[in-house]
Amino acid sequence: MMPKRKLLIIEDDYSLAEAMGTKFSNIGFDVIYAVEGRQGVELVESEQPDVVLLDLMLPDVDGIDVCRHLRQRSSVPIIMVTARTEEAERVAGLELGADDYITKPFSLNELVARTRSVLRRTYGELAGTGLGLGPSAPEAMAPEEAPSAVLSAAGIEMDVAAHRVTVGGQEVMLTPTEFRLLRVLLENAGTVVSHQQLLQTGWQTEIDDTHLVEVHIANLRAKIEDDPANPQRVQTVRGFGYRLG
Repeated sequence: MMPKRKLLIIEDDYSLAEAMGTKFSNIGFDVIYAVEGRQGVELVESEQPDVVLLDLMLPDVDGIDVCRHLRQRSSVPIIMVTARTEEAERVAGLELGADDYITKPFSLNELVARTRSVLRRTYGELAGTGLGLGPSAPEAMAPEEAPSAVLSAAGIEMDVAAHRVTVGGQEVMLTPTEFRLLRVLLENAGTVVSHQQLLQTGWQTEIDDTHLVEVHIANLRAKIEDDPANPQRVQTVRGFGYRLG
């Protein structure tokens, strides 16, 4: 039997945390809790969760600082839980490398769907979670199961299987979301990839939230461009999307 996926909830609202935890426990997750940011950081290091739900309003440490600390030390997927009025914090979290966000109030079913999507994008499967993809799973996962050996363009090389990227011969460390976005750009080097294609690749969503793409492309440019303020590798095609090369 495959091990359960482990979920860490960092949330100081006990009733909300309990409701979220019960929902995920009922579908097969191993759920652990933290009510403060420092405690959450310690649990990430000691428990090695597969995904983190991070509230941005915590009693001891700002959730943005927690996100920054975690991203410096771990590639664990992070889903921010925010209030609708926290747009600046939400953007800051995405810029730091959070993988997705959900705004309060939200339905638990939507939260499960967003978590399922992040897990699928990051790990390629949902074994042991009770969130199986159903009969169509083999077809859905086919592109991930047979990756090209190496993708290259504009001085960038990506070993898909090894999850390794080099730029000008120097290895760069990308988050899972940045890796997926760069992969689709490399696979379509020289042609325009639309915002919607990148949303589908990065977040598997039809929601028209181009700001998600813009923030992560900016993060990606900071790692692969010689001058991120004047990008030469990932070029913006205004009104359409981005082109590599």
